Amino acid sequence: MTAKKQRGAILPWVFTPVLLLLLCMGIVMLVLTLAPVHTVQKYLNLAFMDTLKTNSTTAGLNIIDKVIQTDDGRETSETGTIMYPKFGEQYAQLECKSIDLNIGVYFGVSKELLALGACQSSQSAVLGEDGNTVIDAHVNTFFADLNKLQVGDDVTLYTEYGVFRYRVTEQIRFLKTDNQYVLPTEEPCLTLYTCEAQVLGNSDVRVGVRCELISKAYYTE
Repeated sequence: MTAKKQRGAILPWVFTPVLLLLLCMGIVMLVLTLAPVHTVQKYLNLAFMDTLKTNSTTAGLNIIDKVIQTDDGRETSETGTIMYPKFGEQYAQLECKSIDLNIGVYFGVSKELLALGACQSSQSAVLGEDGNTVIDAHVNTFFADLNKLQVGDDVTLYTEYGVFRYRVTEQIRFLKTDNQYVLPTEEPCLTLYTCEAQVLGNSDVRVGVRCELISKAYYTE
C-alpha cells in the first residue's frame, strides 16, 4: 500500500471522533442557550434529599436569610412572575395553622440549612411552577408535629413574589430508599416529609403529607 493510500485510510479514523465531539458540544451549547438556567440546573442537580444530609459542611455555601412578609395586604393577580431562588437562599415562609407551624424554607438541602429551617429540594418545582414541590425538615426540630397534619388541613407558602395555598389530600409513609413521593409530577402539588420519630438511632422510614394546590396569588406591585 502506498503512503498516500495509507494516509487516506487513517484520516477517517482521526477526524470522525473529532467531528462527533464537536457535534455533541454544539448540541449541549444549544440546550444551554434555549433552556432556562433554572431548568438546566434542576436536572443537573438530581439527588435524593437524604443523600445531602451529611455531617460535613457544604463547601462555598452562601446562606441568604430574609424576612418574608405574610398577608400584608398587597394587591395580587392569578398570574405573575416567579423569582427563582439561589441555593442557600430563604425564599419562602411555610405556615400550617392547624399544628401552629410557621418556619422559613431554604432552597437546597444541607446540614447547615436544615439547622435553620425547612429545606426544599433544588430538583423539585419552584413555587408557581407545575410539578412537585418537595420540602423536608428534621423531626426533632421544625417538623416535630408534621405527623399531626390531617387530610383537609391547609398549608400556605409565602414568597417575595406571591402566596401559594395548598390542602392536605394524603398522609404518606415510605422508606428512605423509596423516591416515589419526591419524583417530578405534571400537576402542581406539595410534598412535606420528615423522618419517623424514634427513641434510639435514625429511622429508615419517612412520614409526611401530600397536598394539592388550592390557589396561587402573585403580587402585582
